[in-house]
Amino acid sequence: MLSFATAAEAEAALGRAMTPAEALWFRYTAAMPDYFLFWHNILFLFVVFTLAPLPVALLELRTPAVVFPYKLQPRVRLSPSVFFRCYKDVMRIFFVVIGPLQLVSYPIVKMVGIHAGLPLPSLGEMAAQLLVYFLIEDYLNYWVHRLLHGEWGYEKIHRVHHEFTAPIGFAAPYAHWAEVLILGIPSFVGPAIAPCHMITFWLWIVLRQMEAIDTHSGFDFPFNLTNYIPFYGGAEYHDYHHYVGGHSQSNFASVFTYCDYLYGTDRGYKFHKAYQAKTKDLAQYDGKNADVNGLSYAKLD
Repeated sequence: MLSFATAAEAEAALGRAMTPAEALWFRYTAAMPDYFLFWHNILFLFVVFTLAPLPVALLELRTPAVVFPYKLQPRVRLSPSVFFRCYKDVMRIFFVVIGPLQLVSYPIVKMVGIHAGLPLPSLGEMAAQLLVYFLIEDYLNYWVHRLLHGEWGYEKIHRVHHEFTAPIGFAAPYAHWAEVLILGIPSFVGPAIAPCHMITFWLWIVLRQMEAIDTHSGFDFPFNLTNYIPFYGGAEYHDYHHYVGGHSQSNFASVFTYCDYLYGTDRGYKFHKAYQAKTKDLAQYDGKNADVNGLSYAKLD
């Protein structure tokens, strides 16, 4: 809730006229408690989990011939029921874990200094903070992900996420409830270190989930961000990690690839790419059909 009763008071405190964006923010938030603003994250995440993977999923289900040339594991064809089961399980975790977590975490958000007042951050400030958040989260997520591929972590927790050895966008947040909680920590460390405005925090949450959905899409389209952002892993990079499955010791990075390069955990992927180049088979993975939890996937020998 803003501490100004009127727009005139807000402008007097700012020492200038409000920008159109600030005026809109003032009208929306003047009488709204900050914890209600923070809980907007629940709505944003619901919309992202539901709508962001939908276009590619519909293309794959309704017009597979159109997207077939870009599919990373073209031998895998999932039925509509599998897509729906995945979404249903994600929503179950969403309402049981993610939503309640958002409801109870506001005091921590307030304590670290995330705020909703005026002035609004500039685009440059938001971009700088978001870059810091991505880098911090990426580094911490790399090590958490590696730990989850240990024998105990994988069997007890992470194997749920790897049920989809040919990932789809809806499977980005498909995971054991404990993994959802564990991987939420790296996402919050950046904003805790460099507190931001609530709008920046909203944008961070949305962009991080959109990135996860992109890397789990199962498609390598020409407009993929890997063509424009240096060291961005993208769908092909992470798809290999799922393809190898539980035994994978390669491609742990969530966003960028520098950690895998520095710590040598991209060797399997490099060997795989070299093999593809040698056999001139860039369209599909080499392997044999295997049944994993009732689904047909391509698996490495």
